[in-house]
Amino acid sequence: MIRQRRDWRLLVVFLVREVGVNPGVVGGLIAAISCGGVVGAVVATQLARRIGTARAMLICEGASVPFGSVIPMTGPGAGLTLLAVGGLVIGIGVVAGNVVKGAFRQQYTPPELLGRTLVSMQFLNLGAVPVGALIAGSLASALGVRPALWCMTSGLALSGLILLSGPMKSRRDLPATPNALSLTPPG
Repeated sequence: MIRQRRDWRLLVVFLVREVGVNPGVVGGLIAAISCGGVVGAVVATQLARRIGTARAMLICEGASVPFGSVIPMTGPGAGLTLLAVGGLVIGIGVVAGNVVKGAFRQQYTPPELLGRTLVSMQFLNLGAVPVGALIAGSLASALGVRPALWCMTSGLALSGLILLSGPMKSRRDLPATPNALSLTPPG
């Protein structure tokens, strides 16, 4: 799933124009939300060991992304809590999921292909950023900033469902080698 980087541009426009937040406070909010990434990095390994790598990735992705739906409900004053909580939980889930996926990629990919695999993944990941910015800007121009944010966060919430369409939903751990990948659940 290509959703590792967050593009803050629409969020900044939303906070300044729609919610009326001071630009300095916007920076503080984004810094506070980013702490979720630190928490996610700290808990990822322990979570994967405790419940399995496949389950950890499903939980990190599936349980955190619905919290994006509270972000468009953000309002001034105490309403900023919705942004802080939603963004923090998303940060925890995304980064913890990335740690699990990164460890899987390093174990699963043959050493001679790891460089190409990483570069291809980064090309797709970073290449999606301008596409997402174009979509966000177009939606904001056509619908308004808050409705565009609703569209983007709804898409984020639905993106976690992709993981439930494959064999991972019935596995405890991600496969360690290409031969270990099976469409049937382990016996």
